[in-house]
Amino acid sequence: MQTVYLSLGSNIGDKQYYLHEAVQVLGKNPQILIEKKSKFYTTSPVGEVIQDDFINLAVRLSTTLSPQELLLVIHDIETALNRERTIHWGPRTIDIDILFYGDMIVNEETLIIPHKEIFNRLFVLIPLLDLIDNKFAYFSKITEAIDNLKKTNQEIREVAEEMPAQQKIEKAIYDILSAVGENPEREGLLETPTRVAKMYKEILSSQHLKKFTEYKLFEIEKTSTEQMVLIKDIPFYSMCEHHMLPFFGKVHVAYIPSDGKIIGLSKIPRLVDYVSHKLSVQENITRDVAEILNEILEPKGVAVVVEARHMCIEMRGVRKINSLTQTSFYLGEFDKNRDKKTEFLESLL
Repeated sequence: MQTVYLSLGSNIGDKQYYLHEAVQVLGKNPQILIEKKSKFYTTSPVGEVIQDDFINLAVRLSTTLSPQELLLVIHDIETALNRERTIHWGPRTIDIDILFYGDMIVNEETLIIPHKEIFNRLFVLIPLLDLIDNKFAYFSKITEAIDNLKKTNQEIREVAEEMPAQQKIEKAIYDILSAVGENPEREGLLETPTRVAKMYKEILSSQHLKKFTEYKLFEIEKTSTEQMVLIKDIPFYSMCEHHMLPFFGKVHVAYIPSDGKIIGLSKIPRLVDYVSHKLSVQENITRDVAEILNEILEPKGVAVVVEARHMCIEMRGVRKINSLTQTSFYLGEFDKNRDKKTEFLESLL
């Protein structure tokens, strides 16, 4: 086993969520043992890109993975947590760097150990100092660098570590059960807070996603009269943002290709899942499906109709069972051309 030190940072969305998730996923790898985490620190960004402050921490772990194998694991985690690499020093949901790997020195195109910027960044060194003692090989060099960097304009301060998302939800559900007169400690409810937390992670899985990326475009032969592509009766389930009760139904999506460019048919249901797996309202789901499809495909037109039942109507308030709400959104040819809109609507009958 080799002792490894990592630096982690995030400055998009729920920053501590991404850091907690990254550490949790690392720890699930059978070849990695998480030994210790540093405190959490907020730091100003470096580089010329205007962006939000970062939350940083360092992690000490033991692993049987080689440096290159560990780097691949790290890249997979960054991808899963929606890390984008379009801008150097730009904003990111998660950034994970290998600082030290035992006493090994690596100098490759894709990996340099010790990390080449380690002694130039307070946001790396201060968290790292939480994990080492004066017996660490680079201890003197690290403390000297910290003293020098504190005289520069780099800023860093400790922040309280927030409870991980699942634990927050578990505590909230426990409190709700108590507030409604239940006993959270009785046998039937003992595991309910954990079950509900896991359920929310699944059905609200898009809450932390900023962009739909699960698609692939294809080219087909261009024709002078490109026809409508329609997928109807796509089932969906979502949670109303007003009462946090479910609403569910079917989505019908059509588009008219432009210049022979089409999207894989299975990707449209995935788009529906992406849009609906967050707190929302039906009107937003309808619009978002249309606008995202229009953005990534640039078709001649997009049409979306959503039909749904709402538990906030059926379970509470007016309590109208089996009532159906329909919303629609049209772009391009479907908005401007009455015949195209009629063709679409008639195909749903």
